[in-house]
Amino acid sequence: MSKQLVKERVIKYLMEDLLVPHDMIDTDVPLAEFEEGAEGTLDIVVNVKDEEDYYAPVMIVTCMDEDIELEGEVVQKQIDFLEDVDNMTMAGRLVLTNGDSMMYADWTGEEYDTEASLPTYEQMVKEFFEMEEIAKKHEEAHNHEGCGCSHEEGHDCGCGDDCGCKH
Repeated sequence: MSKQLVKERVIKYLMEDLLVPHDMIDTDVPLAEFEEGAEGTLDIVVNVKDEEDYYAPVMIVTCMDEDIELEGEVVQKQIDFLEDVDNMTMAGRLVLTNGDSMMYADWTGEEYDTEASLPTYEQMVKEFFEMEEIAKKHEEAHNHEGCGCSHEEGHDCGCGDDCGCKH
């Protein structure tokens, strides 16, 4: 199965099984859309609309020809590429597939190898907005101008128990 057929099969799966709306799926997205000068193309990007109606990526899928086994140096090269992509896009979910097998990692750092691990679109949207709210609270807590606090290491910034930030 060619890479294009794998891509079509993945899109069908995203829409039918994960209930991703067709208009939230982009294909063949230049990486330069996320970082100026970045080279490469993203096979499939699943997006959500944020509160300001901007599209934000929540899943990146790289498709490979079915004849390519998901192992060895070829896969490591793709994984390295996906890690770079995640740093640029902040999508948080990465999928590498040849149509028969897949590798999946999410923002928690967990790696999975089953389709059952993939969240539905509704779950992705929910988690996106939860993370946006956490980031917003974190940012508000770090707006210390004129707050009178000491900004010492370990200072409680007020953004939550597991913030882990240091001032």
